[in-house]
Amino acid sequence: MTINLADLSIMVVEDHQFQRVVAEQALKGLGVENLRLANNGNDALRQLASSQPIDIVICDLDMPEMDGVQFIRHLANEGFVRAVIVASALEPSLIRTVEDMAQEHGLRVLGTLSKPLSRDRIRELLMLYSAPDSAAHPVSSLHFTKENLQEALDDNQFILHYQPKVLVQSGRLVALEALCRWSHPDMGLVGPAHFIPLMESTGLIHELTQRLIDQALKQLRNNLDNNKAIAIAVNMSPVVLTDTQLPDELYKKTRALTIEPELLTLEITESTLIENAARALETLARLKMKGFSLSIDDFGTGYSSMQQLNRIPFSELKIDRSFVQSANLDKTRKAIIEANINLAHTLSMETVAEGVETLAEWHLLSQLHCDMAQGFLIGKPMAAEDLPEWERQWTEKLPLPPASS
Repeated sequence: MTINLADLSIMVVEDHQFQRVVAEQALKGLGVENLRLANNGNDALRQLASSQPIDIVICDLDMPEMDGVQFIRHLANEGFVRAVIVASALEPSLIRTVEDMAQEHGLRVLGTLSKPLSRDRIRELLMLYSAPDSAAHPVSSLHFTKENLQEALDDNQFILHYQPKVLVQSGRLVALEALCRWSHPDMGLVGPAHFIPLMESTGLIHELTQRLIDQALKQLRNNLDNNKAIAIAVNMSPVVLTDTQLPDELYKKTRALTIEPELLTLEITESTLIENAARALETLARLKMKGFSLSIDDFGTGYSSMQQLNRIPFSELKIDRSFVQSANLDKTRKAIIEANINLAHTLSMETVAEGVETLAEWHLLSQLHCDMAQGFLIGKPMAAEDLPEWERQWTEKLPLPPASS
């Protein structure tokens, strides 16, 4: 859904008067109507203390009285804002640290603005904002029991949404990532972070995984019946990997539906392979032997990346969104992406960049010869019935225009 910038509430926190005026003119030129200005962190906090939470704060870092780093911490602690944009001329490594800090505080970071400010770049970042659902429940209000989850399993309330994965060079759809959602009768769609940990601790994750794989295989069969050999990736819990019968069970399911096992990709988060390593390695080795594709997810964010590549026969490496975001503006992130791509290709693995949200990021990935990409620029997770219309609209966009300067 396209965002109407006139509906956004935005605050600019900038101590330099000229930069503040430039930001104000750029935002008003983009149609932003609910705009506030502050000349430092203390001024901003005073304004925000007497108002409803706002959508986006555009914040400088190097300011008197209270610098932007301190200000962002206060924003998060007080719940004054839903997302932030960092605007600074400081070195990229420092900005990256501040972005990570903000995310650790629970804030969404839309990206970075360099100075002088570019209206096109401001528009690009604002369009990444997703307004919260007014009916959504905050994390703190979601309290479930094992009985709640079992009842939801019995009622088939857990469903899959699919996020497209496309070839970077052509834009062609080649795969889908299956993402679990709880279609709660009262709360609407509930994300996995709110129920997967309890599923794992109670053992219900095994039943959930089997049900989700059945849904994914049904979708795979439907794709094949429509002459589309589109692979589907399913995230695997580390708890499930200790089930050494899993390879045989999955192979029987694929054979019964006449599906080649290689069309089912099993995504493993690298940091999840620490416990029960012997059983997990047995399961993964046998999955690979039976022809299933293995993907290492969030590569580079754990503490044993190289060891996992050495121990497990992965066929795909996923580059985490934390490296992809604004990599076109950050030489360190660009270098990390390039190194990961070169490493994967040397090991005969395909690469997937996650969290691609801007044209500039897309074109950088193309220059670096990344194989596939997924993210909001391409398509958000969606119900299976929405995929044909998404594909029609996506195809009309190709080839993607050059990135804005």
